Amino acid sequence: MHIRPKALISGILLATLLAACSQKATPTPPTPTPAEATVPAATPTGEPFALLIAPDAPPTKTAQLAVQAVETFATEKGWVLLRITPRDDLLASGQPGNPVWVAAVASGYGQALTAAAQAHPDIRFAAIEETGVSPLPNLLVVGGDNIRHDQIAFMAGLLATIENRNDYVGWVGEAGTVRGKLYQNGFRHGIRYNCPRCRIFDLELSPAADAGAGIDAAGQLRENFIDTASAIPGAAGEAALIHLAENGIRVAGAGPDFYRNVFGDGGSSGAKSVLGEPAFRPDLFLSDLLTRYLAGETFPESVAYSLENGGLGFAPFPNAWISSARQAYLQNILAEAAAGRLDIGIDPQTGEER
Repeated sequence: MHIRPKALISGILLATLLAACSQKATPTPPTPTPAEATVPAATPTGEPFALLIAPDAPPTKTAQLAVQAVETFATEKGWVLLRITPRDDLLASGQPGNPVWVAAVASGYGQALTAAAQAHPDIRFAAIEETGVSPLPNLLVVGGDNIRHDQIAFMAGLLATIENRNDYVGWVGEAGTVRGKLYQNGFRHGIRYNCPRCRIFDLELSPAADAGAGIDAAGQLRENFIDTASAIPGAAGEAALIHLAENGIRVAGAGPDFYRNVFGDGGSSGAKSVLGEPAFRPDLFLSDLLTRYLAGETFPESVAYSLENGGLGFAPFPNAWISSARQAYLQNILAEAAAGRLDIGIDPQTGEER
């Protein structure tokens, strides 16, 4: 049950959260008249309900899936779900009792959520796709700043080799950073797993490299007759892949929303050269995670989308380069990792091979 009122939060709930949210530097929308406001039906005191704070249009596919997962979870539990947007007026009461739990998805109010969790240790909170948030005993943090770059790059390596026709693969990375090493070695291990004979033409650029540097790197890779390529997300890497794709070299994304953000969801030049991309899948593991969390389990570290917990998968393949049989083969590799039978061999903290 969705209720989107301007005035709805329980009186006890989150005085700290509400105060912090109200200090956000955004104009306050006009207070709706009674005819405009959506008034929730009376809820008997003590009836469980959940509160979801999320934008009407979540900014990423990951956030969209997370919102859907939270809504489904509340429905399965038989709870009323009160959903509000970050710019709603949060201050009027209207609902008796306390929420069972509070979730924020890509709301931008991560710090306010932290303060609210500290002020209300008896309420469970979840921050999903929020940045700048640290876990607490009653604050579960999922995604956001915690990303398994090594596993994402491993998946890009699988994509770059599954249909490679001459065993030449290109990579544009980032020199001198842990992030760069995570991506570089993760990609290499994906190549080695799928195509031990493949040769990798690897160009590592400065972290400050711009789109022009990426295009120059792409030109160098083309001189080596590469058939497929991938790159670290960022201005240089994305420019390199656009240039390669526009020149008929097939490319694999090394991050979620690659096809949408870099190739306009198919509307940009070179889109037909995209092989595929990894995707965060909160819809596949949030139900189990939230069940454990609300049963009392604590998570002292933020939870990343990973191969092990099923939170990483391949996005729908945008073109017909990879046959259905080979798509199934790729999915089986992920299943092996989820079952603990495959370790990609990269230290997730340092990027070093192990």
